[in-house]
Order: sequence, then structure tokens, then C-alpha cells
Amino acid sequence: MVEKLKARFANPLIIAAFVCAVFIYSGFVKSPLTPPFYVPARMESVTSLCGTVASNASVVSSGKYYSVMLCADSATAAVSQTDIQLCARGKIKLLVPSKIAEAVYPGKLYSLSNKSVLLESGEKIACSGKWLSSSGMFLVKEAASLGHSPGLKGKILRFRSLCRLALKRLLFSWGDAGGLVLSLLSGSREYVNKSVGDDFKLAGLSHVLALSGMHLSFFAGLTGGSGRRVFGKRYLLFARLAGILFFVWFAGLSPSLFRALLCSLLTLLCSAVFCGPVDSLAVLGASFLVHTVAVPSDVHSAAFMLSYGALAGILLAADCLSCFVRWFLPVPIADSLSASVGAQTATIPVSISLFGMFMPVGIIASVAVTPAVSVFLTVSVAAVLLCLLMPFLSYPFGAIIRLIYAVICGMVRFFAMVPPVEIT
Repeated sequence: MVEKLKARFANPLIIAAFVCAVFIYSGFVKSPLTPPFYVPARMESVTSLCGTVASNASVVSSGKYYSVMLCADSATAAVSQTDIQLCARGKIKLLVPSKIAEAVYPGKLYSLSNKSVLLESGEKIACSGKWLSSSGMFLVKEAASLGHSPGLKGKILRFRSLCRLALKRLLFSWGDAGGLVLSLLSGSREYVNKSVGDDFKLAGLSHVLALSGMHLSFFAGLTGGSGRRVFGKRYLLFARLAGILFFVWFAGLSPSLFRALLCSLLTLLCSAVFCGPVDSLAVLGASFLVHTVAVPSDVHSAAFMLSYGALAGILLAADCLSCFVRWFLPVPIADSLSASVGAQTATIPVSISLFGMFMPVGIIASVAVTPAVSVFLTVSVAAVLLCLLMPFLSYPFGAIIRLIYAVICGMVRFFAMVPPVEIT
């Protein structure tokens, strides 16, 4: 075991990733907190923006606003009581009121409005508002749709936007259970019951709601198994790759999902090129280096640090711990518990520095709840596909989904009763 660890830490990719992390998080190397945005005027004078939506809209903790990235094309600034049209370049984060962002969502009173704006990647919008220097965001007061991006790419993104909207309308009929399904499939949390979301956080299970490697592995396994049965083992690699790319395209990239995508692509590439086993820790190191260069603004986000820290903890500690735990527990439970201990232990410093607390109950909660969520996700995907083909099945499948959802909520609520450890 010691020799194996020495060999792993001698890998140049792991060494390079470790040195890079030390330089970044020690403050020696500065990385941009947000993508650069340029406009030839003071930001306080900017009154309107036009551009293309460059991310999924995500609801903030208060529920009153949504945040979304805009790739700006032009801006209007008030200079000496005169409005001046200016060119703009780069990305800027918008803070959009819920009544605008939810105008086309099912179950919202705002859906009766004739001025609805679809905040999905590829949609072109114009918005007016003001710059918030305290938060570094542009507060939107009014918004209007300008259609979608031209060309084939714009049509593909438009199709994606309509598919995501259709999924929301289907899952809305399943109530709170549909909200959890929507969060697991697309990363949209606007329909997740607030008390349930808080219980997931208190139980140390926030990673279940965040799109990550668990969801990507699920879809890779689902498409891989289906492709193997239909086309044979020869096309297993292509089936998995198709499942991974489709899920990322549909759900959109978040820091944790981009990490999972890089790890998956590198693992598939190594499996296709090399005959020997793939060093997962070296793959993680390579993913860290690529991610840091490709999206430097992610490195200080909580999702980035928790995602890489948790997987590093699993890869470093799981094998050592499982050797001891297997003496007392069945192998599947022992491996799951060891992975949970490794992930929770590695992310404790990050949780304390960001939130001032950590949830040790998450070690046990992950072992108990994750299998139930996997069953829930499997049944949900099958139900969504069947209901799209045969809409009359929505009601019976909705009852099954709500039953499994109630079981999961009960388990999460039980673990959420354990108080977190606060560090002041």
C-alpha cells in the first residue's frame, strides 16, 4: 500500500496539480473571480445591455432573483443626461427578478404576461437596469426577448431551451417530487421545496442536488448498458460518450459537472488508448490543470473546491479505509462508507472556511440516501421517456415518483435532525 502511494505521488500530473493548487489557494497566483467585461464607460453609468444568454438561470437563496451570465454585444450609458450607444465585450452576471425569469415557467402567475423572456443559453435579450458595485452584478428591471442566436448553433440551442421548458412543464404535474427530478436532471432548483432543500444541506447531502459525477456516471452507465444490448460490446465506448455529452449539453456546465466531464473524457480516452489500468488520481490531476486553464473563474467557487476535494479524498482514502471496514461490514456497504468518509474528511477544511461548519452526519447519510436517490433517478428517467411517448401514463407514474420521493424526504429529514459542528 505504501509503495503504491509513493508511485502515485511520483506521477508528474499529480505533482503539477498539487503545486498549481498551492500557488492558487495561497494567493501567490491571482485568478480572475469573474470573466472579464469591457465597456468604454463607467459601469455606474450603464443603463441597458444587449447580448446572448451564456448560462442557465439559477435561483439565488432568497428566491427573489435569478442569476445568469450574459455575453454582451452592446450597452447604453447615460453620460451628461444623454444616452449613448456603446460596444460591449465579455460576460457580465445579471440579477434578474423572479417575475421576469419565471414568466414562461409552469404554475407561475407571471406566465400570463405577453412580455415573456426565456433565460436559456443562446437566447438573445435586451435588458435595462443598473450596476450593483457591491455585488459586481447588473440588476435587471425590465427585459425583452430578441429571439435566438442565428445559424445552426442558435437553432440547436433554441431546441435545447424548448426541451428544458417542456421537461419543466411535464414534471410540474408531479408536484414537489417533480421538482427534485428536475434538479437531478437539469440542475434547475426553482421547484425544489425549500424545506427539503434545507434538509439536504443540514444532512450533508448538498452534493446530491448539485450536478456532479454521480449524475454523469448514471447517464453514462444507462446509455452504455442500452448501447451494449442494441449494438454490442464493440460500441460500448461510443454509447457512454454519447450519454455523457448529451447530459452535459442538456444540463449545462457547472464547475462540478465540468470536472466530471473532464474526468470522464480523459478516462474514456485512456481506456481506448492504453491496455493497462488507468490511475484515477492522475486523471483528476490532469482534469484540475485543464479546468484551471480553461475556466479560471471557477477555481474559487465552492462547487469547484468541494468537487475536487471530495473526489481526491475518495481516491486517496477509500482503498485504505475499505481494507479495515470490510472486516465488519459487507463489501458494498464498506466501500460506500469508506468513500463517504474520504470525501467528507477531505472537504472539512473547505466547509469550515466557507460556511464555518461541517456536517459529520453526511458520512452515514450519503451511504443511506444515495442508493435511494439512484433508484429515484432511474425510475424518473424511465417515467419521463414513457410519458413523453404516452402522456396518459403521467398520473400513475407521478404516484410512484411521489412515493419514492416521500421515502427519500423522510430519510433526509431524519439525518437533518443531527446538528452540524460549528467552528467560530
